[in-house]
Amino acid sequence: MPAIPNRPAVLIAVCLAAAPQIALAECRTVAGTIDASVVGGDPVNVLGNVGGDLAGATRAVVTSQGDGGEGKVTLELAHDFVTHARGSLKTTDSAVWTPVPGREGVFHMATDYTIQGGTGAFDGATGTLINDGVADTNTGLLTLRYAGEVCVD
Repeated sequence: MPAIPNRPAVLIAVCLAAAPQIALAECRTVAGTIDASVVGGDPVNVLGNVGGDLAGATRAVVTSQGDGGEGKVTLELAHDFVTHARGSLKTTDSAVWTPVPGREGVFHMATDYTIQGGTGAFDGATGTLINDGVADTNTGLLTLRYAGEVCVD
């Protein structure tokens, strides 16, 4: 009687040979600062300098704004980040601005960014960022720190 091959080993070999190559995303932690200015427009645009791991520049477009109650402002935004190395990231974001007591027109800002792709070193990027900072509507200046994870295939 012929020997029966080791079925689990044969099955694994067949599956590995037939399976497509799966690329695992390479993720890295990023952090830094953004100093920005509201430049106006319709819709409202914000331009800023980015420091840290995504050093370069950013542009935010306010796509919608709402009343969050208790003086809070809710925002939906789209960002484009362009790094000094000429890579770019696109994000869609949700933000909440909370009034700072005793400082009219000054808000604590917290934003959640969802990375929707990019170019150069960030081609096909995914991931998330958050920020924490201050928005002064009297001067149009925003100062914040960002942190998160950027993944590319």
